[in-house]
Amino acid sequence: MTDFETYYKLQFQQDLLNFVRQIPFDGNKHYDKNELNIQYFFLTPQYNYLDIIPHDRQGLFAVALYWTVLVDQTFYSNYRHLYQTFQRKTLYPKFIGNCTAPSLMSSECGHNQHPRKILQAINDTADKGNRFDFDREIFKKDESSQPRHLIDYRTILDNSRQVMKDEIKDYFETHQPEISWTEFWTKCEQEQ
Repeated sequence: MTDFETYYKLQFQQDLLNFVRQIPFDGNKHYDKNELNIQYFFLTPQYNYLDIIPHDRQGLFAVALYWTVLVDQTFYSNYRHLYQTFQRKTLYPKFIGNCTAPSLMSSECGHNQHPRKILQAINDTADKGNRFDFDREIFKKDESSQPRHLIDYRTILDNSRQVMKDEIKDYFETHQPEISWTEFWTKCEQEQ
């Protein structure tokens, strides 16, 4: 198995693109056509979207996605006045709840979810996604017919911390030095 640092630097972006490309556009872009949104149920074993990533990389992918969303949400929450610059440079995806009803008030579609839920979703066999059958026909063909193996991510998550700390240091020193990378890292740790 590849170590997290190698995966994050060499493979994650391609895996993320492959993952997102297979999700039906109509079912993913009705909330915000300008952002890359990943709904909770896209990661669950009931749907085969995660299967595009080889099984031995699924834990790495989930952890890398967790950190990506955590960094994006931490930046937005704490440095909103500088977020547009960050967003243009990173193009990080948003992790939202399931779009389960035609009304945003009736679903979690318009709400960012805590990145911890990414690590929950990958092994969540109870979530059925669109519980009110909203837009269900769009996703029905992607329902999984075979159970997916449990994805063990805990060791990867533990081993990823230093890699991400170094990535954050490099990003802020190179691209947005007006923000203290150590202060930002502390805020990320508080959000975990």
